[in-house]
Amino acid sequence: MKALRCEIVPVFAATLSNPSASQRIPFTEALFCIKNLVYFHFMAQCRYITEATIEYIENYLEEFHCNNDVDSRFRTSKSTKNVSEALKRKLTWYTQEERKSGPA
Repeated sequence: MKALRCEIVPVFAATLSNPSASQRIPFTEALFCIKNLVYFHFMAQCRYITEATIEYIENYLEEFHCNNDVDSRFRTSKSTKNVSEALKRKLTWYTQEERKSGPA
Protein backbone atom coordinates (compact mmCIF):
# COMPACT_ATOMS: atom_id res chain seq x y z
CA MET A 1 0.00 0.00 0.00
CA LYS A 2 2.96 2.33 0.55
CA ALA A 3 4.02 1.69 -3.03
CA LEU A 4 0.47 2.36 -4.16
CA ARG A 5 0.45 5.70 -2.37
CA CYS A 6 4.01 6.80 -3.12
CA GLU A 7 4.51 5.47 -6.62
CA ILE A 8 1.40 4.20 -8.34
CA VAL A 9 -0.93 7.09 -7.53
CA PRO A 10 1.51 9.74 -8.92
CA VAL A 11 2.26 7.59 -11.98
CA PHE A 12 -1.44 7.03 -12.50
CA ALA A 13 -2.08 10.77 -12.16
CA ALA A 14 0.71 11.63 -14.63
CA THR A 15 -0.50 9.02 -17.13
CA LEU A 16 -4.02 10.36 -16.95
CA SER A 17 -3.00 14.03 -16.87
CA ASN A 18 -4.09 15.08 -20.38
CA PRO A 19 -7.39 13.34 -21.06
CA SER A 20 -9.54 14.14 -24.04
CA ALA A 21 -13.02 15.47 -23.39
CA SER A 22 -14.50 11.96 -23.52
CA GLN A 23 -11.84 10.56 -21.15
CA ARG A 24 -11.95 13.30 -18.52
CA ILE A 25 -14.75 11.88 -16.35
CA PRO A 26 -13.54 8.23 -16.31
CA PHE A 27 -9.97 9.36 -15.59
CA THR A 28 -11.10 11.54 -12.69
CA GLU A 29 -13.24 8.71 -11.31
CA ALA A 30 -10.34 6.25 -11.59
CA LEU A 31 -7.98 8.58 -9.70
CA PHE A 32 -10.62 9.20 -7.04
CA CYS A 33 -11.17 5.46 -6.66
CA ILE A 34 -7.46 4.68 -6.18
CA LYS A 35 -6.91 7.57 -3.76
CA ASN A 36 -9.86 6.59 -1.61
CA LEU A 37 -8.76 2.95 -1.50
CA VAL A 38 -5.28 3.97 -0.32
CA TYR A 39 -6.62 6.46 2.25
CA PHE A 40 -9.11 3.88 3.54
CA HIS A 41 -6.31 1.37 4.00
CA PHE A 42 -4.10 3.80 5.91
CA MET A 43 -6.91 4.98 8.18
CA ALA A 44 -7.93 1.38 8.90
CA GLN A 45 -4.38 0.67 10.10
CA CYS A 46 -4.39 3.43 12.73
CA ARG A 47 -3.54 2.20 16.21
CA TYR A 48 -6.09 4.39 17.93
CA ILE A 49 -9.51 4.51 16.36
CA THR A 50 -11.70 7.44 17.34
CA GLU A 51 -15.10 8.56 16.15
CA ALA A 52 -13.38 10.92 13.72
CA THR A 53 -11.23 8.09 12.36
CA ILE A 54 -14.29 5.90 11.85
CA GLU A 55 -15.98 8.75 10.02
CA TYR A 56 -12.96 9.16 7.72
CA ILE A 57 -12.87 5.41 7.08
CA GLU A 58 -16.58 5.33 6.23
CA ASN A 59 -16.25 8.34 3.91
CA TYR A 60 -13.25 6.89 2.06
CA LEU A 61 -15.00 3.55 1.66
CA GLU A 62 -18.19 5.19 0.43
CA GLU A 63 -16.26 7.32 -2.10
CA PHE A 64 -14.37 4.22 -3.27
CA HIS A 65 -17.62 2.35 -3.87
CA CYS A 66 -19.14 5.31 -5.70
CA ASN A 67 -16.30 5.27 -8.23
CA ASN A 68 -15.12 1.66 -8.41
CA ASP A 69 -17.34 0.78 -11.37
CA VAL A 70 -15.06 2.81 -13.66
CA ASP A 71 -13.23 -0.38 -14.62
CA SER A 72 -16.28 -2.66 -14.85
CA ARG A 73 -16.17 -2.84 -18.64
CA PHE A 74 -12.67 -4.34 -18.41
CA ARG A 75 -13.57 -7.08 -15.94
CA THR A 76 -14.00 -10.56 -17.26
CA SER A 77 -16.91 -12.80 -16.51
CA LYS A 78 -17.51 -16.49 -17.12
CA SER A 79 -19.24 -15.74 -20.41
CA THR A 80 -16.31 -13.60 -21.56
CA LYS A 81 -13.90 -16.39 -20.72
CA ASN A 82 -16.05 -18.94 -22.57
CA VAL A 83 -16.21 -16.76 -25.69
CA SER A 84 -12.47 -16.20 -25.50
CA GLU A 85 -11.76 -19.93 -25.22
CA ALA A 86 -14.08 -20.72 -28.13
CA LEU A 87 -12.38 -18.11 -30.30
CA LYS A 88 -8.97 -19.44 -29.33
CA ARG A 89 -10.00 -23.01 -30.30
CA LYS A 90 -11.38 -21.77 -33.62
CA LEU A 91 -8.19 -19.85 -34.43
CA THR A 92 -6.08 -22.86 -33.50
CA TRP A 93 -8.18 -25.05 -35.79
CA TYR A 94 -7.80 -22.56 -38.68
CA THR A 95 -4.05 -22.43 -38.13
CA GLN A 96 -3.82 -26.22 -38.18
CA GLU A 97 -5.90 -26.39 -41.36
CA GLU A 98 -3.65 -23.85 -43.07
CA ARG A 99 -0.58 -25.87 -42.15
CA LYS A 100 -2.16 -29.06 -43.49
CA SER A 101 -3.06 -27.48 -46.81
CA GLY A 102 0.30 -25.65 -46.92
CA PRO A 103 1.75 -23.97 -49.96
CA ALA A 104 1.23 -25.99 -53.14
